[in-house]
Amino acid sequence: MYENFYRFSEKPFSLTPDPRFLFLSKHHQGALDHMLYGINQREGFMAVVGDVGTGKTTLCRCLLDRLDHNIQVALVLNPMLSDMDLLRTCVHDLEVKPTSVFAEKTVSITPSLEVDSREGVDMNWVNRASKKELLDALNTFLLEQHRAGGSTVLIIDEAQNLPLDVMEQLRILSNLETEKEKLLQIIFVGQLELNDKLKSPELKQLNQRISIRYEIRPLSQKETVQYINHRLLVAGAGSRVSFKPSAVKEIFKYSQGYPRLINLVCDRALLSGYNDQVDVIDRSQVNHGIKSLLGEDEKNYYREHFIRFRLPVIASILFCLAGLAFFVSAQMDIDWKSGFSDLKARLATAQWLDIKETPPVLKPAKDTTQAPLMDKKITPVRAPAPVSEKTPEKQPAPSDETLKIEESYRIQIYSLQKVAEAREEVRKLREENYRAYWKKAVMGDEAWYMVYAGPYEDTKSARVHLDALKLTGRNPILLSVTKSP
Repeated sequence: MYENFYRFSEKPFSLTPDPRFLFLSKHHQGALDHMLYGINQREGFMAVVGDVGTGKTTLCRCLLDRLDHNIQVALVLNPMLSDMDLLRTCVHDLEVKPTSVFAEKTVSITPSLEVDSREGVDMNWVNRASKKELLDALNTFLLEQHRAGGSTVLIIDEAQNLPLDVMEQLRILSNLETEKEKLLQIIFVGQLELNDKLKSPELKQLNQRISIRYEIRPLSQKETVQYINHRLLVAGAGSRVSFKPSAVKEIFKYSQGYPRLINLVCDRALLSGYNDQVDVIDRSQVNHGIKSLLGEDEKNYYREHFIRFRLPVIASILFCLAGLAFFVSAQMDIDWKSGFSDLKARLATAQWLDIKETPPVLKPAKDTTQAPLMDKKITPVRAPAPVSEKTPEKQPAPSDETLKIEESYRIQIYSLQKVAEAREEVRKLREENYRAYWKKAVMGDEAWYMVYAGPYEDTKSARVHLDALKLTGRNPILLSVTKSP
């Protein structure tokens, strides 16, 4: 219908296995090369498999055109035969002549026989011959063909449908050989199920004899574009029709690279384009063609199409957005905590360095080591004379009653309820080369013993020891004390 409109000499996407339309993709070329190599090397068994609609039958037709004239070929397209029927088909296709003994017997019984006018060969004898007579005649034919420098090939399409007894008969046929070469080469061409069938225990011997194996796979998206253009060119070099990239993308999604499905959807797309009177086929014509092919399965196809192609993309985008949101949230939380900690540090520094009075005294709970803060006017115990902060010397415990100095800064470390504990902590601090002393303070009805490090004349020297005490796991507090009048 659309051939004249698009100037085609014939339909470009017909489903018939025309070898002129065969597009030799990477895998189709590989399969053809393997079969030609096996034939030239006289390999016994070969197996070429591929999924439904990958172009296996068209490839077999193309192989026949590539073979030399001295190679005799029998092509079996219907393998649903018995072992005798398959043997008769092979003998008939090869035009095998009967042996002289059988021919004489046949003439004496039936003097009038149907004869092939081209060769003068009686082709009806195969229907009356026994299996032994057929095998003898075939063996004689193969030997003559071999002596003439030729070879004989048996190609069985849809080989996955062969019964087990027929496959065993084929194995026996492969025993027709000379001391060095096989007289009959057998090529199995079938679907992927053929591999599983050959692996069955019943066909173990046959499977071991297969020397060449190859699998034809669907076309890639790039090869799909080349396939469509190739068939358009073969059908009409002067055709004015073309497919948009978006249309080819939809064709590939539907067909997944299987040539038979590509042919179907392209044929319907061209019909839709003819109805729309357009020269460029776009996605709308392709989708219309897909809908006409699907029929009742249209809803299931588009649901599966969405799940297979669109849903993973949507899920990936949502996952990326969720990850981005989590990252931004976590970063903001980190920045907020960091800023809050920095603000607290700045406020604490400003409080201890700039205030004129010390913070109010805090009364700790019993059995705690956190020192409370003291009143602003303190009469501290006079510490020994200052020494180098880098190598402080141990000093004897000062007298709390007699030594008094005017101090500017000191570090409060402990607030204890027992004088013995205060003395012990002072001893430990002095062993660590800190200038330390303790001071008694009465708060309410309770007596507390404060442990200090210092005194310090400036904040720089005080903060050196403050940081060092923090590293030991203690909780020191830097105090700024108003000098006594």
